[in-house]
Amino acid sequence: MFRFTAILLAGLVSLGPAVSLLAKDRPAGSPVATIVTIKTPPGITRPMLEGGFKQAVPVYEKIPGLIRKYFIVNGDSFGGMYLWKDRASAEAWYSDAWKAKARATYGSEPQLTYFDAPVQIDRSAK
Repeated sequence: MFRFTAILLAGLVSLGPAVSLLAKDRPAGSPVATIVTIKTPPGITRPMLEGGFKQAVPVYEKIPGLIRKYFIVNGDSFGGMYLWKDRASAEAWYSDAWKAKARATYGSEPQLTYFDAPVQIDRSAK
């Protein structure tokens, strides 16, 4: 497996700028994953974050196009990993108003990264 991964990565690196064109080739309406991270404000503890995550669940359950969300936290930041029905759904959520609210609430700019997600694996039933 390691050898395959190394060969695949070497191949992708050798493609250089062509890799950035792959996103343009994705079919309209294909799934998109996003990762959002925000610096944890001073004085905010992990239990406080986890309490906030639990309170936020009903909000996320109602977002159109959101398939799955994981609340994430480490020593200096928190955020989420998301799987969306399509890019349009994700972009509708990550509006300028969303970014402004995050800045006002947490005091720092949220970092948002989009990924095409052409294949997913769900082993939760196994």
